[in-house]
Amino acid sequence: MFTKNSPLTEQFLTLDRWLTKTQPLWQVASFASMDWPWRTVFPELTAHLENNTTLGSTAQSIEATLLETVRDFTPAPKIPLHDFIATQQSELPSYFKSGIKGRKWTQIDRFSKLVPQSDSTLEWCAGKGHLGKAIAYRNSTKVVSLEWQQALCDAGEDCARKLNLDQTFVCADVLNSDTTPTLKRVTSAVALHACGDLHRILIEQGLECGIGAFTVSPCCYHLTQEDIYTPLSQTARQSHLSLNKNDLRLAVKEIATAGQREQHHRARELSYRLGFDAWQRAFRNTDEYLPLSKAPDAIMRQGFEAYCQWAAKEKQLTLPTNAQLTGYETIGEQRKSKVLKIEAVTQYFRRPLELWLVLDRALRLEEAGYTVEVGEFCDKSTTPRNLLIRAIDSNN
Repeated sequence: MFTKNSPLTEQFLTLDRWLTKTQPLWQVASFASMDWPWRTVFPELTAHLENNTTLGSTAQSIEATLLETVRDFTPAPKIPLHDFIATQQSELPSYFKSGIKGRKWTQIDRFSKLVPQSDSTLEWCAGKGHLGKAIAYRNSTKVVSLEWQQALCDAGEDCARKLNLDQTFVCADVLNSDTTPTLKRVTSAVALHACGDLHRILIEQGLECGIGAFTVSPCCYHLTQEDIYTPLSQTARQSHLSLNKNDLRLAVKEIATAGQREQHHRARELSYRLGFDAWQRAFRNTDEYLPLSKAPDAIMRQGFEAYCQWAAKEKQLTLPTNAQLTGYETIGEQRKSKVLKIEAVTQYFRRPLELWLVLDRALRLEEAGYTVEVGEFCDKSTTPRNLLIRAIDSNN
């Protein structure tokens, strides 16, 4: 007997087919090769990128380039998102936002308005519990805030007492401790930008404990102990996509959201990194990229040679002399232009990939019997990670 797929399943399958078909365009490591990653498979795209000094960074301009240069390319599918309506309209007192930066406060305000009413709510990875305070006030409910840093728990408890809110804190490391007793104390759970494995653990352990409602905004999918992504839902496990940490990092890599100063700093570090990379390949006689952590600002201020000295020490290589580095700063600057074009192309696929990951989480909950909605809880200008999953147990 034919069973009709749910709307969320159809949305996921549509994205999955498109991402699978376009996989060679976005599943690339921009630093891995000295050459273009598409020279063999997409020669017309490569020629276009080589022959144009600039490349538009908007989704529309990248889409136009791909339609022009990639045979049989189809634009990203339009996935309809749920239009959330606030469950709570009351405004929070102004003193609630004391000490919270503007955009972070807006996220807390918008998110808390969408949390369904319940007897008790668990705030996962709570920090000082700012979101929990908003929920406790708006929903007139008990909130248990779970956080691994004792100092933040103490500060949150103190603030809750001053505000006369029914909010308590539990200090626990969710990656290395059993949170089941805490989960069994509540009927709903929320997580605003809990990273990687943290929000996955909430979903899986919350289901085991019979949590009645989840309100989750996932973040930082690449912060996981797995080298290759394991989907949560049965539907996603049928996919032919295999995602590594670099692919998961693409889902949250927003290259145009930083301020001018930060973008300039990133561009300079990218140039230095690529110049050092060219030197180390020649020095080691090995065509292999060596990943580096972010350089300290003090090193960046000292210039290219100091950066290379730092990077060589990080990778336990013989420290290069200034003479040995001659010309490599220029090489790095030239490679930077290429890498930025590669990243501009892969950025076109960032949001569809993020939606694929969010829908995987949503389907895990739907397959467990929850009524699930996926939408945006705030504008992208407030946070690029503005997708929200709201799931309510259909049996309750």
